[in-house]
Amino acid sequence: MIDAAVPPFLAQLPHGTRTPCHRRPELFVSDAPSAAVTEAARHMCAACPLQQPCADYAIRMREPDGIWGGLTPQERDAARRPPCGTELGWRSHRSRGESCITCREAHRERLRADREQRLAREHRVHGGSLAGYRLELLLGLPTCARCRAVRQQYYAGRPRPQKWYRRAA
Repeated sequence: MIDAAVPPFLAQLPHGTRTPCHRRPELFVSDAPSAAVTEAARHMCAACPLQQPCADYAIRMREPDGIWGGLTPQERDAARRPPCGTELGWRSHRSRGESCITCREAHRERLRADREQRLAREHRVHGGSLAGYRLELLLGLPTCARCRAVRQQYYAGRPRPQKWYRRAA
């Protein structure tokens, strides 16, 4: 028998009542349960009054093994992830080296909206700026006359390095 601490959600049971999985340690310690064990555990969990608290406990405590609340370790891991289409979801996929079209498109839309907002602020505050010129290029917009003038003025006062192919040997 496994000597482990009793999860706090079990305190919700009336005194003397047992869960269907009582005295079935193979459900909780198997790191790769067989299909038969998984199906039996899901059937037991469906009849348990504490199915949701059990699943919530396993997700919160990051239980690495077994079936808890009818969920396998992979299902609990997926439930812990932020939803797709959010910035956190995009970062989560990126950290695992995954590609999610929903997250990627949502991230691109957020970037575009942020750049458009920054460009509007640059035009409102400065009338035009080098940052505004660069934002217009990033957004694929035609550059405005004021931003082009600011850019030309900025680069007119700076010394230009000699081209590598024109340098004397």
